[in-house]
Amino acid sequence: MKYLILLLVVFAQPALAFEYVLSYEQECDMRSGRSFECRSSSKRTTIRQQPDGKWVGINPDGSQIGLSVMKHDDFVLVLNNPVFFSGTSVIHIMKKTGRFYWSEFAYSEILKADEGHVRVGRVSLGPR
Repeated sequence: MKYLILLLVVFAQPALAFEYVLSYEQECDMRSGRSFECRSSSKRTTIRQQPDGKWVGINPDGSQIGLSVMKHDDFVLVLNNPVFFSGTSVIHIMKKTGRFYWSEFAYSEILKADEGHVRVGRVSLGPR
């Protein structure tokens, strides 16, 4: 009986994993106090929940980066995207409206400059 339960858990987990496809509509950039400059975009990004419950972002080259959950409830999923610069990168997925908002803001001590990037668009469930 113990092995049957273990087998059910192991084989049921992949069915629980899924992915969100983020389809950009607009990207905006700001550098050192200038106004945000926005443009239409048709890029796509994938965020996947692994069978073990962890979240990863899939880069265009297929590599993955681990994301940490900041908040997850019936309405929103907020993920922290780790960055190597002095700043933050946060992805907000609004489940009920099917929208996402991804903001990145950073400061460079060497350049004495700051910059920001915002991406917005639609979210759909992927083919998993």
